[in-house]
Amino acid sequence: MTILESDIKLVTTQVMDDVPEGGGAPTSTVIPDGKSNAIMKDISEVDRAQGDVSIMKVAATVQTLNTDTALGGTIGITRPPLDPNVSVTLFVTNDFFDRRAAIQSRIEAYTTPGEEFTGYLLANHVQGQRSMLIFQRPGATPPNVNSTLQISGGGVSEAVRLTEVKVEDRTYSYSTGSGFVDYQAQVCVCELQDGLKHDYAGTAANRLFERTQTAATINRMLVADAARFYGVSRLVVNATTGDLSVKVDRIDTQLAPTSTTEISITDTSAAGSSIALVRSGVGIVTLTTGALFGPNATFTLGNPFYAGTLSIATGAGTITDDGGRLKLGALTIGTASYVGGTLTFASDAPQIGGTKAITFGPAAAPIELADSASIAVNAENRRVNYPLTILPPPAPGTLRVAYRAGANWYELADDGAGRLRGADSSIGSGTVDYTTGTVAPTLGVLPDVGSEVLYFWGAKANYRDRSGVLPSAVLIRLALDNQAAQASTIAVDWNDGAARHASDNGSGVLTGDATGPVNYATSSIDLKPNTLPASSVAFTVAYSHGLPEAKAFPAPARDVDGGITLNLGKTNIAPRSLALSWNLLLMSTGGVPADMWVPQNFASTKTITDDGAGKLVDGLGVEFGTITYATGVAKLYPEAVVTVPVPQWAVNQLGILGTVLSPALPGAFRNTLTGYTYVPLNATLPADASALVTADFRVAGAGTAKSQVFNQPKLSIQLLPNASEVGVPGSVNFTVGGKTYFDRAGALYTDLDPATGAATQAGSYDYATNTASLDVWPASASSTVTVNSLLTALSGQPVEYVVFRTPVAPISPGTLQLLATKLNGGTVNVTADLMGLISGANVRGTVDASTGVVKVRFGDWVTAAGNESEPWYHADAVGSDGKIWKPVPVFASTIRYNAVATTSLPVDATLLGLDPVRLPADGRVPIFRKGGLVVIGNTKRLPPAVVSNGQTLSAGRERLSRTRLIGADGLAIETGYTRNLDAGELTITDASDFAQPVIYEHTTEDMLTLTDVSIDGRLSFASRLSHDYTAGDTFVSSVVRMGDVKARVSLLFDQQSWTGQWSDSLIGNPADPTFNDIDYPITVTNKGAVTERWRIQINGSGTAYNLIGEHVGQIVTGQSLTADCEPVGPSGVPYMRIPAAGFGSGGWPAGAVIRFNTVAATFPFVVIRTVQMGAETVLDDSFELLVRIGVDRP
Repeated sequence: MTILESDIKLVTTQVMDDVPEGGGAPTSTVIPDGKSNAIMKDISEVDRAQGDVSIMKVAATVQTLNTDTALGGTIGITRPPLDPNVSVTLFVTNDFFDRRAAIQSRIEAYTTPGEEFTGYLLANHVQGQRSMLIFQRPGATPPNVNSTLQISGGGVSEAVRLTEVKVEDRTYSYSTGSGFVDYQAQVCVCELQDGLKHDYAGTAANRLFERTQTAATINRMLVADAARFYGVSRLVVNATTGDLSVKVDRIDTQLAPTSTTEISITDTSAAGSSIALVRSGVGIVTLTTGALFGPNATFTLGNPFYAGTLSIATGAGTITDDGGRLKLGALTIGTASYVGGTLTFASDAPQIGGTKAITFGPAAAPIELADSASIAVNAENRRVNYPLTILPPPAPGTLRVAYRAGANWYELADDGAGRLRGADSSIGSGTVDYTTGTVAPTLGVLPDVGSEVLYFWGAKANYRDRSGVLPSAVLIRLALDNQAAQASTIAVDWNDGAARHASDNGSGVLTGDATGPVNYATSSIDLKPNTLPASSVAFTVAYSHGLPEAKAFPAPARDVDGGITLNLGKTNIAPRSLALSWNLLLMSTGGVPADMWVPQNFASTKTITDDGAGKLVDGLGVEFGTITYATGVAKLYPEAVVTVPVPQWAVNQLGILGTVLSPALPGAFRNTLTGYTYVPLNATLPADASALVTADFRVAGAGTAKSQVFNQPKLSIQLLPNASEVGVPGSVNFTVGGKTYFDRAGALYTDLDPATGAATQAGSYDYATNTASLDVWPASASSTVTVNSLLTALSGQPVEYVVFRTPVAPISPGTLQLLATKLNGGTVNVTADLMGLISGANVRGTVDASTGVVKVRFGDWVTAAGNESEPWYHADAVGSDGKIWKPVPVFASTIRYNAVATTSLPVDATLLGLDPVRLPADGRVPIFRKGGLVVIGNTKRLPPAVVSNGQTLSAGRERLSRTRLIGADGLAIETGYTRNLDAGELTITDASDFAQPVIYEHTTEDMLTLTDVSIDGRLSFASRLSHDYTAGDTFVSSVVRMGDVKARVSLLFDQQSWTGQWSDSLIGNPADPTFNDIDYPITVTNKGAVTERWRIQINGSGTAYNLIGEHVGQIVTGQSLTADCEPVGPSGVPYMRIPAAGFGSGGWPAGAVIRFNTVAATFPFVVIRTVQMGAETVLDDSFELLVRIGVDRP
């Protein structure tokens, strides 16, 4: 006896209502084929108005009176509803008895918590609050609009979706004990889709950006792939026999209803930022601590440190760092924050005592605007490996690789040790070589065709390690109250345990117990004591001064010889009292085109003095003119030579731009800034109205004697005396007088306690001039300065290409406006057209409205010939049309854009009965996946006809997979005909009970394995189609795999007594005797068996038993051991047959238990109907479910 089509049934479950207790175990109630509302209730007007999700559990079953196997069963939706606002999805929990509440939780497991977010909850948040504050380091990546985060704390957790994100830069302060120091932080103000369901403890703002251990955590949400969904899509392009792929209208389905709204994206930076990790000293910094290392302990190093340089020698072994992890040998015992300069030991870390020397390579963590590149993904180059060489190489810890798969964006990030990691290992992995610049990401899945693989990184071109530069001598700067000090009258006295004295030699130099220069015009003294005095020492300065004079010469005229005659308006000028200053204009750009010149700070004001003999000289003795003291007339020659950082550019192939941005060239040749070289360039006084010469002097004559006391003056050290570069906060570390000083937010500290992070504030640091001012220093110590760490930066980051993606997509066509400032001061202001093209003066680009990816180049295509000497020329960059890209770079920080985006607004979870926050923002989930099974089928019908016995109906096509005869009442007719599927014919044998006229429905199908799924709807298969399929009336269904289905007894054992626990393994001792299931097995049938755990409980007499099921309860009482037991179930046939012979001939001990399990020939699954908001379009709608099985042919 084989399995017939009529033996395959759909049955209800215990509760066929969309309520929390809905579902449960399958029943024997058959769901009629074609009957209206047999599974789902009607759609109400309220459902149409606000959206609805109905979740119903049903089951497919084989109802034969044997245990024949239904081979390789599948379930799928073969025809969707006609109403475009209604969709149907299948879902499987593999739980025979679960209810709607549990099913809902499984559906919402589409996402799961991933890594902890780079920020923490700022302050406490309360139930019902619809906003959230996230505290982050400046430059950290904020969360995206429409992203989902999970908050956990206090034993509860919940997922929240962000509907709006505003990033604010805020200033906070912390106490040093003697005052307050400001620091900057980034705060993300996030609006939530729904109010918080619980209270959460936050963390107060702190300069270490560390979350309190007991406070709530924030985690990113990842697509867990734990919930798989099955649905159906319509074929949109005809397919023919032998094809290996087809194209469908969608690869996803609407699971949660949403509405759409437009949001404005305004004044948003296109140049994303990242925190770079740049080595700031070639040496090693050493700290010593006797504090105990152990569980949850945190230690502070004072400065950021470079990955791979940490070493702590302990009695238990050497502790090192590896990609942000603290390692003791092969054991991970904690985490290392390179940026924060902190070490945090894990909760299970071993305790390590004793004195420990902590050594590390210092680093800085500047906020760096991200450079970017992209590789366009097409059908030909689609793969999981997308290597790219970035020149100059990226700074450690800055690289991010983003890719789009299945309409979701995934990101890999550099861990600072050369490894690319995702929030989850399934997202991908890879490496980055900081020396060669080669990035080798391996994506977790194939990216979508038509998308982009995006690369973002921070460059090191703007940064310099200045720890090897000789600093200025330690000095105490004394500014006298009166200008125009007289030469040879200055005397400085102090006492540091011995009387000390220094005086000027009349030529602007101190001699005696201190040295240093004296500026007579400004009356400033740079005192360099031979031995450092205590910080409490007072200095007394005696001097004489005259009456200071000043005169300005705006836009002075040039003489015939190019000089400038300056009449001071006074006679008898005192020698060594004249100082002339004028502004400088560079006369060249060192061979760099004006469009590519990056302005930098340089000595743009020149100051000279007279040498007392009538010559005007600078500090190096270079002559610039003369002064006649008697007449007060000076002659100035303002030409000077200044050392200027000149940008160095290189042309490299970087990424693939696509045909729009590079029409005649397959690769993308980019002009990238590789760094700066200091070059001496000519400069002079401008020839326009901006020119200004100023003169400070005094007239000869007797001076006025003065005395001035300086109490506790500061010690001043210029760590970078001869360059106009800006210091990077957090990179300063130097030693003077045996003490080590480091910076925190502009303050200088010493005597760091690594265990607590406490340190003594000792002064301040001016990053603009790289000058340290100390209030505290050791007395009588050496004044030698050792710079352990100092990173400096040159301003401006020029780019000629940028790729970015908008935080919300899709965006409305024609709404993207891009603005930028060119290096030469011009502006770019352009708007994309409706086709996504960006074109304007010095700018070309594209925008993909569906993904929000924007690619822009700044410059123009020009004829290559004649430009061979230009720095932007490269022979390989010349296209087949003879054109080459001439860059017109812009400042990355000025690239901003405006756009209008479309976003989805899910229905409130309490109304929906499903929490959409745990689902994608648009409510859509994928239904096709690589490796999954699909059925492609085309169903056609003959017109209604009145048929009679012996009549044959022909489908007009052969090799059918199935047919149906449908009566005039809409119900399927199951008897009264025979079929020849190969011939495509159906012959009537008995039409007496037919509801005439009837419809002959016939279907051709192929079952195939998916090898690839593209976002554009292209499905690729492992084998070829065996039929032709027409677009429009052919459907492709992803199907649930039932596997082989048959009823069986899956387990049997006995035990001495019942413990009250349903266990699938023996508890205690086995019973004696034992049930003989070898010769007398318990038997079941496909129709009668249910999935259940049973126990035979021997009664007190030892001659009878009760039969009890875990879910169905007690169904047999007092059954004799000597009689066969065949309890009849709701299907009308026995659940099973228990042969009496299996008990043997003797009695059984009272209380003994025989445990066995039965498995039904039944497969439960879940049908989800989603109603999108909108008007009804179909009066009487339906969808089609199909259960397909194979049978063993006799």
